[in-house]
Amino acid sequence: MYDDDQKLLNSFEHIFQVLNEEVNSLNEIKSIHVQRIRQWENEIRAYARILEDISLPSRFILEHILELRDKSGQMAVEAENITQGFSVINDVEVKKFGVIWISLGTIELSWRDEDYNYLLYPDKVELRTIDEKAMIKFFFPYNFSQQYVQKFSEIISSPKLLYIHPVLQKYLETE
Repeated sequence: MYDDDQKLLNSFEHIFQVLNEEVNSLNEIKSIHVQRIRQWENEIRAYARILEDISLPSRFILEHILELRDKSGQMAVEAENITQGFSVINDVEVKKFGVIWISLGTIELSWRDEDYNYLLYPDKVELRTIDEKAMIKFFFPYNFSQQYVQKFSEIISSPKLLYIHPVLQKYLETE
């Protein structure tokens, strides 16, 4: 866990508590607005799970995807018999038990972090099941930046990281 993570978790917890109190006080009201507050509550929980419930390589990937959602809004994916060209990133969520869910264009993908290992390249990532029978590939319009890779320098010691491209490795060495 990084230095700022505890501050972020405390902030998420505070926001969650406020939203939870509001939902409870609005329990009798049947309105789309109450549903929206409940949705915010779930989103805050999902952001906290990014910090608490998944491996560092998975967090590295998800935070990059979240940044892409804010910048270009797009990425591409290949998984099993599914190919989705560069499409809008609709939503990213970490659910209970480290299940990661991504809505992209017209598809939804999910995987359990514990069941996958990760291979990192400058402009894509590969997720492979531990038994190497299934694979998911994400393609990004923007490469991982040197600053971003250096922020997650501890990723190199993760047992879930199977491969890191020499360009990214170089970023870690020039830290």
